[in-house]
Amino acid sequence: MRFLLDTGILLRLIDESDPPHNLVESAVGKLGNQGFEVFITTQNIAEFWNVATRPKANNGLELPPAEVAHLFTSSIEPLVAVLPERELFHSEFRRLLVHYNVVGKQVHDARLVAMMLSWQVTHILTLNERNFQRFGPEGITVVSPPTLVPTGS
Repeated sequence: MRFLLDTGILLRLIDESDPPHNLVESAVGKLGNQGFEVFITTQNIAEFWNVATRPKANNGLELPPAEVAHLFTSSIEPLVAVLPERELFHSEFRRLLVHYNVVGKQVHDARLVAMMLSWQVTHILTLNERNFQRFGPEGITVVSPPTLVPTGS
């Protein structure tokens, strides 16, 4: 199986003070231990950098860019491969926007799904399952960390 990690997963991997940190770390570790291919996109990197460097008053982590770069290099890069945009991506993205009547911030989720479709990535690990459930008919399976690592494990 091939998994895309949603940006919220990446942020929990580096934020040890966030309550889901241990669960997310275990879930991502389980994917790697079971030999699944794990990916992110350049969009994930941009969203990650945005939240990690944004002020805490604006729901960010308020980390200096050098620290974010170090955390990304040491905690995320060893676990994933980055998917570049393919030519097929643009037509998939436009189709999803229209077909699913995507509005506002939902555009970011549709963009990730378009990348998944263009690379034949079938699963997404996310803490925001409802954001991706509408894409089930596209062959996208939404997985949350507790389904990989049940509470109490």
